[in-house]
Amino acid sequence: MAIRITDAQTREDLVQGRLSLPGVTVELCAFPEVLAETVLVIETQAILSLGLSRLLAGSEGRVARDRATSFVRFGALGFRPAGVPMEMRVAGGAFHTLRCRFDDWRIADAIGKQPMGEGALAACFDIRSHVMEDAMLRLAVEVEQSHTDRVALAEALVATLLIDFKRYLAQADTRAQRDRGGLTPRMLRLVLARIDMAGPPPDVNALAAICGLSRFHFMRCFRDSMGTSPGSFVRRTRMTRAKALLVADERRPLTDIAHELGYSGAPAFCAAFRQEVGRSPAAYRMLMR
Repeated sequence: MAIRITDAQTREDLVQGRLSLPGVTVELCAFPEVLAETVLVIETQAILSLGLSRLLAGSEGRVARDRATSFVRFGALGFRPAGVPMEMRVAGGAFHTLRCRFDDWRIADAIGKQPMGEGALAACFDIRSHVMEDAMLRLAVEVEQSHTDRVALAEALVATLLIDFKRYLAQADTRAQRDRGGLTPRMLRLVLARIDMAGPPPDVNALAAICGLSRFHFMRCFRDSMGTSPGSFVRRTRMTRAKALLVADERRPLTDIAHELGYSGAPAFCAAFRQEVGRSPAAYRMLMR
């Protein structure tokens, strides 16, 4: 039976693994089936999280203090600062995440000592950074390891994450200016929700039709909004999911992962993965161990 996400947060079996470091706690979380609902969330600690399973299509959020602000799609990687009211529309389903809960002193240099601006807050719902995603995935592996040096490695990964996050936020205003010339918030939500759906990815014509735009106009607007072409974005999104699936279950057959991502089989998936990531899925799994 599906439960409220706020109730799921209190379950004793939510956290499947934990690693405590100075100023930050890293946790692997397995959320049960949750209801589709809209909730107001005020975090007591800053949280950086990465989805380790398929995104719940349609989940989105906004800063609650400004009711005129449009909802923004939740990406695989996101950040919620402490003390900031956020309104979240959660799609129903079960999911797995890795989350880092930061004490104020540990996150202060990355986000600044002053309250975060609107541009920086908006950029936190969908953090598009492959280097941060890879560091989070490696952290997920270390949580489950028993090596004597796992704390030292995890600490190095967290330090790297915070540097990359600081750089990401420094560019938030530039991205916000760029996004104003692209798709409307509603169009962008519809397009990203379609890309997140299971099965073969949509082609450009299908995405343009969702927006009621010509192929050429859609491609130009999409690039203005996302900083890349629709095709490149779809490929990167699939690879982000692929990396998470490879790490989440090292024993899962590549054929199963390929079919979930919409590939015809393991050979097609392996070829696409190698072209995008630079190594085979098996080599990537080995690297992340």
